Amino acid sequence: MTREYLPKLTIAILALSIALVILFAQPSTVTAAPTPYAHHHYYYNYYGSYYYYPYFYPYYYGNYCNYYSSYYYPYYSYSGYPYYCSGYNYYSAPSSYTLTVATDPSNLGTVTGGGTYTPGSSASFSVTENTVQVSPNTRYVFSHWSGDYSGVSSSGTVTVNGATAITAVYQVQYYLNVQAQPQSAPTPQGQGWYNSGDTASLQNSGQTIGGEGGSRLVFQGWSVDGQGTQSVPSLNLVMSSPHNVTALYGQQYYLNVQTDQGVSSGSGWYDSGSTAQIYVSTPISTSYGVSIVFNGWQGDIQSSSQSTSVLMDGPKNVVATWRTDSTVLYLTIAAVIVATLLIAGGVIAFLARGRGSTQAPPPQPSAQMTTSNTPPHDQPSTTHRTHRKKPEDIQESTQESQTPTS
Repeated sequence: MTREYLPKLTIAILALSIALVILFAQPSTVTAAPTPYAHHHYYYNYYGSYYYYPYFYPYYYGNYCNYYSSYYYPYYSYSGYPYYCSGYNYYSAPSSYTLTVATDPSNLGTVTGGGTYTPGSSASFSVTENTVQVSPNTRYVFSHWSGDYSGVSSSGTVTVNGATAITAVYQVQYYLNVQAQPQSAPTPQGQGWYNSGDTASLQNSGQTIGGEGGSRLVFQGWSVDGQGTQSVPSLNLVMSSPHNVTALYGQQYYLNVQTDQGVSSGSGWYDSGSTAQIYVSTPISTSYGVSIVFNGWQGDIQSSSQSTSVLMDGPKNVVATWRTDSTVLYLTIAAVIVATLLIAGGVIAFLARGRGSTQAPPPQPSAQMTTSNTPPHDQPSTTHRTHRKKPEDIQESTQESQTPTS
């Protein structure tokens, strides 16, 4: 390098040095991270923000910035000159903020209050429908708010100081339909709406219902959505979808078989429409010649057979009737009477024959008839009578004829 360039190079270096001095001599600005050699003091201002006072050794006091309600305000230094915050620390607040009000599940369209609001303003929001019916057995029910607001009321209010998002959370519910068959059976408790995933507990109304008057219902089991039968007395059902539950009961009727003779069988409870077999035995008679004979069934059936069937389409009462048969007794009595008569006749005949052989027969009456004197002609007779001699007269006349004359 020639000597002619040295003055020029010296001037350039001197100018560069002056420029650097001028550049570093400008007032410092507040930054997010102050320089390591700065000494800091913090003072709490009226609005609850922090004043930041950086100053550099030995005598230079920098400017500072105060933040309140999204705005930066310039402050003055001790010398009376204003110092403003640097560009990246200073901004103007938005003129409005957005309040978003949504539903979960989405697209129910049951909320109001969403929109744009000026900073610091109060915004009200609410649900227009607490219950949204999506099908006969499925619905959504408002549960609570989530996001930038929490609560279980159907409406609320928030202060908008920034972008705000609120969600109305709905709970899905399913309907449990409970019935009983036949319709005369009592319906178990438990029908209604259940949150998805809840467990519905059902209890039957009793294993046996009724019985008075010869009619009752007997629990047979549960039918869930028309599929199968669960015979347990209680049912626990997870409500992951709508369900139809039917408590199944069977109709039964009582058959009463009565008899005052022999031994009967067949009394008891029978399912409706079934057939019952009944029978009665013949008793042994304790009287000679008299037998007890089955006379037939009376009551709700009529039959002459000791063993028969009964259709159980209702309560039935059947009575076995009997009669006595004395045919043998009557035949025996008749035979005794006939034998007695025969014996008596034989005895009489025998006695009569023996008496006739020891006594002469009586004499025959005479054929000669005596007539009475003819009545006078002046006294006409209207009646002619023939007089027969009595046996005593005949005997006397006979004896007189046989007596010799003297």
